[in-house]
This record gives sequence, C-alpha cells and structure tokens, in this order.
Amino acid sequence: MLDRIRRYVIGGVLLAGVLTSAGCSPGSGTAATPAVSASTRGDLVAALARLGSESARFTIVFGGGQRATGVIDPATGHWEMTGNGYVVRRIGADVYVRLTAEPVDSRYPGQYAADLGKWVHVPAPAGGAAFAADFPWTTARGAATADLDVDGRFSRVTAPGTVVSYSDYGTPVRVTAPPADQLIEDHLFTLSSLGSIY
Repeated sequence: MLDRIRRYVIGGVLLAGVLTSAGCSPGSGTAATPAVSASTRGDLVAALARLGSESARFTIVFGGGQRATGVIDPATGHWEMTGNGYVVRRIGADVYVRLTAEPVDSRYPGQYAADLGKWVHVPAPAGGAAFAADFPWTTARGAATADLDVDGRFSRVTAPGTVVSYSDYGTPVRVTAPPADQLIEDHLFTLSSLGSIY
C-alpha cells in the first residue's frame, strides 16, 4: 500500500513539475509551486542521484508491445539486451548482434538469413535511444510516472511509448565481446530493423 501511495505521489510530483515548467497554473498567469512534502521530493531527488550508480537488470516495453530484457554494467557502460529473436551487446563503440530469427522490422523476408546464428559486428550508431550515453537510465530521468522500490531506487518508469522496469540492483554483470572467430562483418546490417529503440 505504501509503495502504491508513493507511486501516485511521485507521479504527481513529476506531473506538477511538468505543468509548472510549462507555466500551467489554474486561475493565474504565473507558474505555481507544487504543494509537495519535502520528504517526497527528497525521495525523488535521492533516487535520481543514485540512478546509474549500480548494475541492474532492466526490461523495456516499446514500439507497440515489443519487449527486451537486459543487464547493464555502469562502471563500463557495457550492456546486453535480449529481444524477440536477437541478442545485442554494446561494448564501447562496438555493437554485436546475434540473430536467432528474422528481425520484426526487416525490409523483406530473408534479408538477414545469412546472419542467423552468427555474431554480427557493427559500429555503434549515432542515433537510437539504446545507444545514447545514459542508456538505459534516460527514461527515468524524464519520466512522467515512476515507482520506487523499498530501497528508494527506480523500479518502473513510464514515458510516451516506453515503459522501463529496473530490478536486481547490484547483480554481477560482465558483458564481453564474442570470440573473434565467431564474428562476421555485415556492413548492410541495420540495427533499426530490431525495433524502434535501436
């Protein structure tokens, strides 16, 4: 019950902040200061301060029901995500993709048939939410609603078109490049064919 109340209060704090920054205040032409207890504001500030400081598991639901689960090592920024028919590893400026099925957004059937079961190496692209420097924490920093776990860390955040859940903070994470003899280069491989976050 306390977590549910905390969720609504934090959601209200974030919404009030958005409305206030937009200058929305009922009955006046100036922005209003939201009436929020200092402890609630403190919980949110503390959660934001800790964000990205611990390894964690995460689940992202995006693009009308697509889902990917992953782990992140904040010390290196390396992560691994598993989605429907693929595994993606981000290690610095390198991305490794292993397909077990044709990507959902392939341009034509069989486009990646030669890549199935192999690790494809491509450079990390400049665009795509999954390749931003603060991934997968970005959604939490600007979320419209948020849940905190019992330790005051983000557990679920919602943004337009995206829901991210975080769990198992502090879990050991080691993401490494696949062995060189398992790699192939496919300069025509398009990461965005895996889904809208890529």
